[in-house]
Amino acid sequence: MVKNLEAVSQRHPRRYVARVVGLLTLAYGYLGLVLFGSLGIVIGTIALVIAIHNAAVIKLAFFLLLAAGGLFWAVLRGLWVKLDPPDGLPVTNEQAPRLFSLLDELRAALDCAPFHRVLIVPEHNAAVVQIPRLGVFGWHQNYLLLGLPLMQGLAPDEFKAVLAHEFAHSSRGHGRFGNWLYRVRRSWDRIFEQMARQRTRGGFVLVKFINWFWPVFNAHAFVLARANEYEADACSVRLAGAAAAAGALMRLPVDGSVIEEEFWPHIYSRASQEKEPPANVMLSLGQTLKSSLPAEDATRRLRQAFLLETTNGDTHPCLKDRLRAIGRLPEGIERGEFPAPPPPPPQNAAEFFLGHHAEIAASQLSDEWRKAIAVQWAARHEQTQKLAAELAALDQPGTAPPNVGELWAKATKLMELHDDAAAQPVLDQVLALDPKHAGANFVRGRHHLEQDDARGVALIETAMASDPALTADGCRLLYGHFTRTGRRDQLRPLEDRMDRFQEQAALAQKERAEVSAKDTFMAHELTPQQLAELRNIFEAEPAIASAAVARKQVQHFAGSACFVIALRVKMAWWKPVSSGANQKLVDRVLEKLQLPGHFLVFVASDNLKALGKKVFAASGAVIYERPAGR
Repeated sequence: MVKNLEAVSQRHPRRYVARVVGLLTLAYGYLGLVLFGSLGIVIGTIALVIAIHNAAVIKLAFFLLLAAGGLFWAVLRGLWVKLDPPDGLPVTNEQAPRLFSLLDELRAALDCAPFHRVLIVPEHNAAVVQIPRLGVFGWHQNYLLLGLPLMQGLAPDEFKAVLAHEFAHSSRGHGRFGNWLYRVRRSWDRIFEQMARQRTRGGFVLVKFINWFWPVFNAHAFVLARANEYEADACSVRLAGAAAAAGALMRLPVDGSVIEEEFWPHIYSRASQEKEPPANVMLSLGQTLKSSLPAEDATRRLRQAFLLETTNGDTHPCLKDRLRAIGRLPEGIERGEFPAPPPPPPQNAAEFFLGHHAEIAASQLSDEWRKAIAVQWAARHEQTQKLAAELAALDQPGTAPPNVGELWAKATKLMELHDDAAAQPVLDQVLALDPKHAGANFVRGRHHLEQDDARGVALIETAMASDPALTADGCRLLYGHFTRTGRRDQLRPLEDRMDRFQEQAALAQKERAEVSAKDTFMAHELTPQQLAELRNIFEAEPAIASAAVARKQVQHFAGSACFVIALRVKMAWWKPVSSGANQKLVDRVLEKLQLPGHFLVFVASDNLKALGKKVFAASGAVIYERPAGR
C-alpha cells in the first residue's frame, strides 16, 4: 500500500494531501458523530420522558437509553486510553545552563511548543514525546528525552544536529501541516497500540472503524512522514551545518551497534561470576564510547549501515539516502568503497552541555539500573552456577563415547553459560554424528551470520528443513544478513516465505489445540531415555495408576510431533476425586515434562474416557503401569 501511495503522492502531491486531510476529517467526524449522536439520543430520550408521561413511551425510552447510553460509554471508554508519561531523570536550567541555552535557541529558530519536562534517559536516543491527555483528541504534554549514551558518543555540534532534527518535527513554522500530521500519526500509533494491548472493547462501532481506518490512514500518513524526515534533516543542516549532521548520521549506527552487540552483552556476562550488578555502568558506557574502535571493526560496522536500504518498515530513510539528500554522501559508496567513521570527539556533548551534572546523571541512572536488574541478575548468577556444575558433571569421562543427545545438552549449557562461540567445538561433534541436527545447524549458522559469513545461509536452511518450527527465527536471521550485506534480491522471497509459514503455523496451532476421540493416533516413537524420564514423572505421582502416550496424526508440520498423554488415576473407593484434583495433577505433570514438539496431557475420566480409551489402544501406547500394592 505504501509503495503504491508513494507513486500517487509524487504524481499528484496536492491531491494526495487533500486525501489525507479527508481521511482525518472522516475519522474525527465519525468519532464525533458516534459520541455526540449517542449522547444526543440519551438527552433527547430523557426530555421525551419528562414531557410525555406514558407507559409505552417509558418502555421505549428504557431501551433507547440502554442502547444509546451503552454505545456512548463503550466508545468513550475505548477512546479514553491512558498513556503513561516517560521515565527519566529531570534536568533543569540550573543544573545544565548550556543545554537549556541550546534548547531555547532551537525552539526559537523552529517555533516549537515548550516542553513540560526535559528528561535524561539511559537509551541511545533522543526524542520529543507527546502524551495526549484526551486520547485521539489531543491536548498534549510535551517531553524531551535525551539519551545519556547518545550525548556521551556525539560531539557537541553533532548533538545539536540531532536535536535540530527532532525539534523540526515539532515546528509550528515551515512545514507546519507535515509536522502536525507526523505528530498525529505517532500519537495515534501509541494510542491504538495501547488499546490493542489492553484489549479495549469500545463496542463494535469503534472496533470495526479502527480496524478499517488505522491501516489506511497509517499508510497514507507514512508517505508524508518519510518526506517529513527529509525536511527535518534539512533543518538540521541549516541550524547545525552539513558536516555536523553528516557526522552524527555516520556515528550513530556505529555507536549503537557497539552498545547493543558488545557493551551490554559483556556487562550481563559478568553475572556468571559476580553476585551483584556492577556499579557506575553508565560511566563505563561513556568510557567505552570514548575509546577508539579497531579500524577494521569500525569500518565494518559503518559498512553494514551503508548497505541498509530504505524500506517500508520505518519512516526513517536509510543512511545512504539521508546523506545523499543533504549532499554529504561519501565518494565511492556506490562502488562499494566505504569510509571509516568519525573518531571519538575530544569533548563529547554530555561533558559540554551537562558539565559536572553529566557524572551525577550517570551515577543516578546507574543506581536505577542496578535496582531494576537486581532480581534478574541474582537469578542469572544462580543459574550460571548450576550450569557450571552440570557442565563439570558432563565432562567426567564415561564408559562410552557421548551420544548426540548428551553432546547437544552440553552445547546448550555452554551457550547459556557463555555464548554461541563457546559451543562451537561441541557442535562440531554433534554435526559429525548427525549432519542434519536442527539445533546444531541453527546455532552454527547463527554464529556465522552474526559475522556476516555466508556459510551460515546453508546451515540455517538445513535447520529449517529439519525443523519447520525454526522457520520464523531462521528467516529473520537470513533477512538481517542479506540486508546488512546488500543482497536486496533475496529479501522479497524471504518475506513471501514468512507469509506462507505464518499461514501454515496458524493452521498447525489450530490442529494441535485440541484432541478428540475422532482423531487418529499413532505410535509415539520416543527414545528409551525419553520413556525412562516419563516413567520417573509418573512414578512420583501416587495417584497415577497407568499412562499411555501416542502421537496425534497431523497434516501441518507433520515432522513436529503432537504427543497426547492419557492418565488413569486410582483412588480409594471411599475417597472422592474432584475435577480440581485432576487438573492439579495434570499441571504438576506438565511442569516436569520435556518433550519435543507439542504435547497435551489429560486424565481419562468423565467425558474424556472415550478419548483415553482410544489413546491407550494405540500401538505401544501404554508406557507405565503402577505395580500392585504401590
